[in-house]
This record gives sequence, structure tokens and C-alpha cells, in this order.
Amino acid sequence: MLAALVACTAEEDTDRNTPGVTEDAGSETTPAEGVTRGVLVMGPEVRTLTPCGEPTELWVIPVESVQRAYDALAPEAYAPVFVEVRGRREPAPSAGFGADYAGQLRLSTLLRAESASEGFGCREDVDGFAFKATGQEPFWHVRVLSDRITLATMEIPSTIFAGSAPIPTDSGWRFESVSTGPETVELRLEIRRGPCTDAMAGSVYTWEATLDVGGEVRRGCAWEGALAPGRDGSYSITG
Repeated sequence: MLAALVACTAEEDTDRNTPGVTEDAGSETTPAEGVTRGVLVMGPEVRTLTPCGEPTELWVIPVESVQRAYDALAPEAYAPVFVEVRGRREPAPSAGFGADYAGQLRLSTLLRAESASEGFGCREDVDGFAFKATGQEPFWHVRVLSDRITLATMEIPSTIFAGSAPIPTDSGWRFESVSTGPETVELRLEIRRGPCTDAMAGSVYTWEATLDVGGEVRRGCAWEGALAPGRDGSYSITG
């Protein structure tokens, strides 16, 4: 009985210190589903993800959307692909190829996937924005921050618009603003839930974007930051 009590206590301590594990009101612990960003590697007998900022690899149980995105972006087996996913962290399996890893990540949703050689990957600071959106032909890039919206194009590297509270729509969010420069320019950004692929890099996203600036409409893809409505963070306007 003493040995069983010691083993149970050690297991509780391990769960308490494991990222992604939360404690219920009772004495039991349950793994919490959350967002993980990191580098995914897949191939025969290998399915691992190294989370950003962590020195360890996790064994992965993928879903079909993640497998399709990896196959589309990886030039060959075992090539690294940056992903942002929702999933549940669990203890490593007791047997099989995953048994040698520190833990297991059971995936549920793909948020985005990019080639490891394209974009910022783990270097991107997601804490400071609600959404980023981009499109090609012609190029444009929008950042929705807590106090402003910025737009970059090939013609004008930076235009600053006033902060805008998110307006709920049937399938996402809408942001409406005006420029803070000498000329008044109206901006309308629609973010809708739906599959989207970057035409140039092949990156895979789960938000579509439509940008209307001064009556000129452009289309592209978008992805969430920590300030996105409904995300782990909260969205507020300070400007």
C-alpha cells in the first residue's frame, strides 16, 4: 500500500508540472487542449513536434488536415515544417515508437502550416497582435494590433490606421478604420473562417481575408495572434 501511495503522489506531481495539464476542482487531473506552435517532422516511424521555446520533442498523433498540409509543404520525408495546432498534451505511450519521447501531443485542429524556410516560424512574436493578413499579386500585408492597424504594400511600405474593435460576423470578424495621416482613407478588413493557401509560398491557413482600402478590394489569407477574439488572450482597444 505504501508503494502504491508513493507512486500515485509522484504521478500527481508530474502532471502538475507538465505544460498543458490543468487541475479540476476535485483531486483528478485532466490534460487541457491548447495552442502549440513548433516544428513538425514526419516520416516512416517518425511523427514529432518540437514546441517553440521548449528543448524537447513530443510524439504526435496527427489529424488528416495536418497530414495533408505536411505532405504539401515538405519536399521530402523528415523535412521540418512549421505548424500552429490545437491539441491535447498527454503522457508518452507505454510502447511503440512514441515511448522514447517526453510526452505525446494528440492533435485536433490545424491553425496554419508553413515551410520552415519561409516566414518567421518560432521567431514570430504572436503576443502583440490579433490578426495578420497577407495577399499576393499585388502584395499587401495587414497587422491588427491592440491600438492600431497597419498596412504595407509595394507602393507604400507603411500606412497607419486607427484602432478598431472587432465586429462579429457569421463566420468571423470585421475591422473598420480610417488612416491617421494627412489624407482620410477608409479601411475594411473581413476575416472569415475557411481554408486558404498562399499562392506564392504554399503556406496553409484556416482564415480567409478580404481587404478593402479606398474602394480597392484585395484577397488573401490570415492567421491569429494571441489577441484574437476567442483566443487564449483578450482583445481590447487602447487607442
